[in-house]
Amino acid sequence: MPGPAVFFVRAALMHLAAGSVLGALLLAAKGGLALPALLYRAWPLHSEIMLVGWAVQLAVGVAYWILPKHSQPPVRGPLWPVVTAAVLINAGVATAGLGPLLDLPPLTLSGRVAEAVAVALFAGTAWPRVKAFGR
Repeated sequence: MPGPAVFFVRAALMHLAAGSVLGALLLAAKGGLALPALLYRAWPLHSEIMLVGWAVQLAVGVAYWILPKHSQPPVRGPLWPVVTAAVLINAGVATAGLGPLLDLPPLTLSGRVAEAVAVALFAGTAWPRVKAFGR
């Protein structure tokens, strides 16, 4: 498995663990467990971690690994867009998730922009590798 794919999958698994812990705390708070007031506003952070941090990042990592390779080097396309996408998607999850928690809409917007740029960079690199079977 190539290095960027390993990073994406490992980061996705870390997001899964963090999102599961946060989700368990949110569920315990609904059950009556006394928790800090800030935790009650963490639902958007939990959603961001689980949807983008885990699901999207896992899909991107597996797609980078499993899509057909080019016949000429670099076989998976240029590396810089994928590395930049990895940094941007993780920064976007943090900022877009913390924006509502801290009541900072510009932080949320910057996180969404970072995520969108990450998806565009990855799609631009991966799209040339999408081809019919046997080609």
